[in-house]
Amino acid sequence: MNFFGHDYLSGFRRIDRIGPTYRPPVWAEHESYHLKEALLWNRRKGSRVSTRNDWLQIQIGGPEDVKKKRAKGQNRIKSTKYTLITFLPQNLLEQFRRIANFYFLVMTIISLLIGKCSLESSQYISLCDLHIFPCPADSPVSPMTSLLPLVFVIAVTAAKQGYEDVLRYRTDNVVNASPVTVIRDGKEAIIKSEDVGPGDLVVVERDCDVPCDLVLLRSTDPHGKCFITTANLDGESNLKTLLVPRDLPTVDLSEMHKLGMIECESPTTDLYSFNGKIELKGVEGRVLPLSAENVLLRGSRVKNTECVIGCAVYTGMITKLQLNSRLTRNKNASSETYINRFLIVILVALIAIVTLLYFLKRYNELFVIPKLTYLGDATDSYSVKQFLQDYLSFLILFNYLIPISLYVTIELQRVIGSLFMEWDQELYESETDQPCVVNTSNLNEELGQINILFSDKTGTLTKNEMNFQQCSIGGSKFLFKKTRLEDEETKALLDINKFNANQRIFFQALSICHTVQVASGSLEEADASKESAAGAAAAAATNKTGPPEMYSISDITEESQTSSQQSELNVSHTIENSVSSHPNNGNFTATSSDVNPLLVSDDGYGVERRKRPVVVKRSPNFARANRVHIADSPSIPTELNGGGATNGISTQPNVRPISLQFQRSTSERDLPQFEEANAGPALGHRRAHSYGAPNAYLTNPLAAPSSPPVGVIFRSPSTASRESYAAPTFTRQPTMLVRAESQRRKNEIRDFIFTLDYQASSPDEKALVEACANLGMVYTGDDDEVLRVRIVPPHMDYKRPFTNAKPKEETFQRLHVLEFTSDRKRMSVIVKDAEGRRWIYTKGAESYVFPLCANSSADLVTKTDAHISDFARLGLRTLAIARRQIGEAEYQDFLTELAQANSSLENRKQLSEECYAKIESNLDLLGATAVEDALQDDVADTLVSLQAAGIKIWVLTGDKVETALNIALSCGHIPPDAKKYFIIDCKNREEMLLHLNALDREIIFGIGQECALLIDGKSLGVALAEVSSEFRDVAVKCTAVLCCRLSPLQKSEVVSLIKSSNENYNTASIGDGANDVSMIQEAHVGIGIMGREGRQAARCADFAFAKFCMLKRLLLVHGHYHSVRLCLLVLYFFYKNIVFMGIMFLFQFHTLFSSSSVYDSLFLTLYNVIYTSLPILFIAITEKPYTEEKLMQTPQLYKKNTDNKQLHWPFFLMWMLFAIYHSVIIFYFAFCLFSYNNVILNYGQTVAFSCFGTLLMWTVVVVVNLKLWLESMYLSFWYIFTIVISILGFVITTVIYNVINLDYDTDIYWAYNNLLASLPVWLWILLTSVACLVPDFTIRMLQRALNIKHFSIFPGKQRKMKMREKAENTYL
Repeated sequence: MNFFGHDYLSGFRRIDRIGPTYRPPVWAEHESYHLKEALLWNRRKGSRVSTRNDWLQIQIGGPEDVKKKRAKGQNRIKSTKYTLITFLPQNLLEQFRRIANFYFLVMTIISLLIGKCSLESSQYISLCDLHIFPCPADSPVSPMTSLLPLVFVIAVTAAKQGYEDVLRYRTDNVVNASPVTVIRDGKEAIIKSEDVGPGDLVVVERDCDVPCDLVLLRSTDPHGKCFITTANLDGESNLKTLLVPRDLPTVDLSEMHKLGMIECESPTTDLYSFNGKIELKGVEGRVLPLSAENVLLRGSRVKNTECVIGCAVYTGMITKLQLNSRLTRNKNASSETYINRFLIVILVALIAIVTLLYFLKRYNELFVIPKLTYLGDATDSYSVKQFLQDYLSFLILFNYLIPISLYVTIELQRVIGSLFMEWDQELYESETDQPCVVNTSNLNEELGQINILFSDKTGTLTKNEMNFQQCSIGGSKFLFKKTRLEDEETKALLDINKFNANQRIFFQALSICHTVQVASGSLEEADASKESAAGAAAAAATNKTGPPEMYSISDITEESQTSSQQSELNVSHTIENSVSSHPNNGNFTATSSDVNPLLVSDDGYGVERRKRPVVVKRSPNFARANRVHIADSPSIPTELNGGGATNGISTQPNVRPISLQFQRSTSERDLPQFEEANAGPALGHRRAHSYGAPNAYLTNPLAAPSSPPVGVIFRSPSTASRESYAAPTFTRQPTMLVRAESQRRKNEIRDFIFTLDYQASSPDEKALVEACANLGMVYTGDDDEVLRVRIVPPHMDYKRPFTNAKPKEETFQRLHVLEFTSDRKRMSVIVKDAEGRRWIYTKGAESYVFPLCANSSADLVTKTDAHISDFARLGLRTLAIARRQIGEAEYQDFLTELAQANSSLENRKQLSEECYAKIESNLDLLGATAVEDALQDDVADTLVSLQAAGIKIWVLTGDKVETALNIALSCGHIPPDAKKYFIIDCKNREEMLLHLNALDREIIFGIGQECALLIDGKSLGVALAEVSSEFRDVAVKCTAVLCCRLSPLQKSEVVSLIKSSNENYNTASIGDGANDVSMIQEAHVGIGIMGREGRQAARCADFAFAKFCMLKRLLLVHGHYHSVRLCLLVLYFFYKNIVFMGIMFLFQFHTLFSSSSVYDSLFLTLYNVIYTSLPILFIAITEKPYTEEKLMQTPQLYKKNTDNKQLHWPFFLMWMLFAIYHSVIIFYFAFCLFSYNNVILNYGQTVAFSCFGTLLMWTVVVVVNLKLWLESMYLSFWYIFTIVISILGFVITTVIYNVINLDYDTDIYWAYNNLLASLPVWLWILLTSVACLVPDFTIRMLQRALNIKHFSIFPGKQRKMKMREKAENTYL
């Protein structure tokens, strides 16, 4: 960890580690730099943070001096690259790093300096007067021919980059301006998120995002717990538990800002560590320790806890989430490297040509011109001025050898190409109305150059939802069919009434052996609510689009009017509802945003919002304040608290006494009755919505109930939801009665599961509990560790709700939870049933549970193990279930040993596990479960296709090794027959080198055998710090790499390590959460998935879309097309300019090297703008060497363009040879025509010199456009039309220009009209075009007929590498 101490001279200083010299890694240096900048910025802004002994001191509640003005903007995040002040200089600096731009800047300056120097007034002094540059009569070409294209290129590029930065600025403002509730000076206020400062007491409500890093001080949970999800931090959507610091005194809200002082370490990138303390005020002066379990990090989301209050410690850019995010940087396509190489070659050729022509001119001046007496006497003296004039004149004359319009055309091609991707219907997700988004069009062609793909797992490869599929009970295998089990052998369907003892005990174990939380009201509350709302529901049924027997959750409220009145707090306002001033000086109303994505209809009859009426949960794990309730339809009246709700919105009073204690009762009977409720407007403040990322920040008032409320998210019908089960499709039965009953029962149970809203620390647990509920064992929550399981019998009368019956309810007192750890691979619960018997239920990996079973279960273990093997072949995740009864003496011994282990200061973990293992013995095996981790659509096909395309895939995840391995095998990331090499818990350099050497030998001696590497975060940290290059060189040889338990920064370090390879790999990263942002920004190409974990990854990515399977089309189709198109564009531009300037070069040999131009200035200006720009731009956005279907079906075609093969030297040299050939043919055909018989006009007259240059230009335009036609694969009428239009554009502009007697440059007055009227001229153009293009056509046909490849004619780098690999393999 890096700390900064206070230094009054430098502001902050770094303290190195004690001991040997320590050189921090690159990421640490970046971290320290950003920390220093951020902390200094906070200091300049008047931050309340002070430092002492490398620790930050933060006053809880802010400074005691109330008169001191609070600083603003301390919690502002920034992802933009420019500001209004830095945009122009920084952007110009970036653009002039391009060789072509810098070159034309120099050429423009030179052409302006050596241009006409005549002065109209003596008050001006030119450089010519100072004898620095010569002033010839006129320049070879007009300076504007260089200046105008340069200005155009710079302006277009600057506008594009500025627009992209404005978009980033707007997205930052959405986050920074989101409302946050804080308590300042004992009073509640709503401020903008960016104005939260260190020390502020921040109120975070259920399903809201945490705005900054907070120390938890108060929770509505009676046990001081706070449940959160950290999907945006580490990719895990499992529920995690945080705690209020132990022994923290309970004070009124008005006195919380007087609690004391927080001292903590300076912020670091480690998400899982925090060191600090609270120094309490008062006589006691106690000090309470703080750890990571007391801190809510920015990016986490509060779940299952109605409200918490925390003290802000790290804000803005120094939060742990932001420190794990890389700063936005410019990304350049790898093709620009080749373009720069070509430009350097052309620039060297230009200097060589200019130098050669200059010396030839000097030779003629010394030895040839003196012999030509008609030219007059030769000049005796030769000055530096004359040298500069001659040399720079040639330089300006040939500056068109470098195509400045190349960059303009590339920018236009990229922008239009990005629009094509956004318009692609195959990349459009209709369910969410989400098209593909291109944030950085500079990297379009990089999509076709990817060698290594880095992918997140959770939410990217998987949907992170578990679906219960099969189970093994008592040696028999069963399939899960929603509300029944199907015996695999007899095909009999069993419901809960037909369960035998083994089956009932098995599902009883699943319903209580877990740590699942019930997020909403209990089942009794739902029952009562449904009874009280029966009339309204019946009335509303007529308005529903589905069949009348289809029950919906919208017909079930979570608590009745009566019970809700009796269960409210005796206060006039609660933490969760208030009316405050909006940051924009206006009152606004917000909803509680409890929109559950589970509220879907399997049959597509509609989507309804989840209602959350007033509920106070009796369970100690959940306590809920009075909430704003929005009715879904005006036809369903909602009355709460004895008062009518206006417009379907229940309201709360807008005054809250400061004396309200921030706590909840554990029982409904302990709560006083809620007295009064005003009907005024209410504000249910939310910083962020619960589930909807697109509308994640509520800033608009609520609409009328007749229209959907603003900011409320509606989900499309789908069974693919994180919070829902997704079992196999119901198999139709032979009778309508069974189908109707099954559909009714399935919907009823589903509705109650939706109402209960299970939240689990593991998606496996949630899937198992929901499966039990579907079968009729409904876990309804716990009350003071008393677990309640309701047994719901089936009903054949589908018209009668099954809640009218009095189902049986079983209760179990949970005594202990033996937590799951990566070492134990299992978890257990010890419970006491209603008869007083104690049982231990164990659930875990079969390899760890089977050895714990008693000998009496040996036969069952064998059968169950065979079933588990069958499940594993289907890619299902398996768990073994066992139990046994515990005697009184054994239980007392367990309590004693456990107390001794917990009180031990040394080896506490080891002693506890030994105690657990002792009681987890002699178990009776019950069976096993098989759960499917639902993969993204077509993820296996996508991964297999990408691997066939030559792309190596690395999965970087924060999940455990076991979980990630199961997913990697099921999705096809790791081939089933591949050797799997594990590097786990490696602690030092020596161990890592041993592992790498062993892996290298496995790869070398197992030629042809695929090998997969699996490594955890701890081992990877050693590899990155100690043996980074060795690890990289070995890992890239593996077929697949799986890195587990990584922090966000470690992900970016892995990407950076691969980028540093000498092989120049092109990398891409794909992810969907904020924890993937660093990885996405570090890779050459960043791809974001607009999933359920927010939109931060999509905003920071270069490309974003809705589903992982779209990546296949993005790379294999769009990547291939853009690579081919850019290569054609680049090579063609160099070709046509060499043809253009090659004629100019040959002309100098016949003019005594006079540096005169054979072309008119009009031709020089319009050649790259009108005559040759439209066809190449059109084909550069439409070229298709293969159809889209063939590219999708044949991934191997992707390899043809990787590593920019078509921009290698053989291709470039071939184009240049054709350019030289064409310029020679065009020039000397015209030269011979004019030399031997220039009487080619219809009037029998000789042609003037102006006709020579015009004829050359005409022929060049025709030949270069026809050459492009010949090289194109995808011919369309519009493309041919652009070629014709370009040639006609030359004809029309030249006709107009030559009828106007300007006498500005060369005199071509009426010259072109004479050429148009001459039949020999037309015949000559036809002959010259054929002579130029016959070799091109012949070689092209031979390549197709004989399948000759370019690099076989010109051996290049790729062929040499293959030869070397062949030699190495032969040697091995």
